[in-house]
Amino acid sequence: MSEVKELRDSLDKQLKDGFQGLQQKYDHVAEELQKGNSVTLEMKSKIENQKGELERVIEQVQKLEEKGIQLRNQVGEKKSFIDLVKGNDAYKALQQKNQNQAEIEITKSDMASMSETKLTSAGLVPTHWDPIIQDRPRQDLVIRDLIPTTPVDGQSYSYFLEKLHTRGAGMVAEGAAKPSSDVTFEQKTDNVRKIAVWMPVTDEALDDIPQLYSYIQELLRYDLKLKEEGQILKGDGQGNNLNGIMTQASAFNAALGQAGDTAIDTVRRSIYQVRKQSKRAADAIVMTDLDWMNIELLKDADSRYLFANLQGMVTPVLWGRPVVVSDSMDEGVPAAGGTAATGGEFVVGSFAQGARLYDRMAFTVKVGWINDDFVKNQRVLLVEERLGLAVRRPYAFVKGRFAAAK
Repeated sequence: MSEVKELRDSLDKQLKDGFQGLQQKYDHVAEELQKGNSVTLEMKSKIENQKGELERVIEQVQKLEEKGIQLRNQVGEKKSFIDLVKGNDAYKALQQKNQNQAEIEITKSDMASMSETKLTSAGLVPTHWDPIIQDRPRQDLVIRDLIPTTPVDGQSYSYFLEKLHTRGAGMVAEGAAKPSSDVTFEQKTDNVRKIAVWMPVTDEALDDIPQLYSYIQELLRYDLKLKEEGQILKGDGQGNNLNGIMTQASAFNAALGQAGDTAIDTVRRSIYQVRKQSKRAADAIVMTDLDWMNIELLKDADSRYLFANLQGMVTPVLWGRPVVVSDSMDEGVPAAGGTAATGGEFVVGSFAQGARLYDRMAFTVKVGWINDDFVKNQRVLLVEERLGLAVRRPYAFVKGRFAAAK
């Protein structure tokens, strides 16, 4: 009996370990499919080998039981409903045609000892695969839309600035000589700059995940356009950098401010400053989302919102000019240690007349190999663009920071 017990324990352990190993492999396959990966040939081979081992153990158990060696526990073994019916004497007599009907009584004890078999959908319903890759948060890019563009050829672009205008118009008597006027110009020339970024990717990844190519393309486009927006606003003009709008804009004239001014007052005074020094009307206000929120939440003495509509959308507009919220603007920092607090950045200006973008090459996607990428089954996705920025009227822009929140 001890030998039978040892054999039974050994076979039970093989079956238990085999089913656990098989379940682990199935779980691994499910995880890979959810990630959009394909099942490797190595994993398929491991699953087939595991199933083969289980079948051999089961066959061994069946052959031994056919020889009269009972390996499975018989005491207390639960029977199914069909087993109870087939074991009933009345049913056996009916099968042998000794009687024409069989009355079978199922007692509570029979019900308690009966094994329960549940039919579920486990393993029958495939996991739904959502092909959409969930991206990380990305900011809206809005500054380029404020500035007109001009296509150019070549590596540079030129434009003329009025340098000096000597006004001479005057009242003229009959027969008298008429006064003259004079103007001189200055030619400005700058080079087209390039913004580029690339990413390596294997052939297998592109082949096995159809949506990956478009996802990486869009990801690199965002990377490039985010850099472009930062350069349009704050490029320092050094090396290959653009000379940005805020780099050349006039600082807000603090002398225009008065005690008790809010951010709304500061914006209006900046609009005046733009008009005063450029003789052109400002057409947009750029600020952080935090500062726009603080403006929307301003209340009067009776705690009523000044212009926010709690039941609808409020178009971001101040003093008749659209407010453009950009995450490329600095929100400022609170006071810390000996460092004073700073408010968020803003820039007010005539974007349509004060600046211009020169597009030499629009956003372009290229695919190729570098060094030994070909033998590695690896490709490179490259995106790039070539452009220039001319802040032709830097005096048409005013920049500054709002007062730090208290």
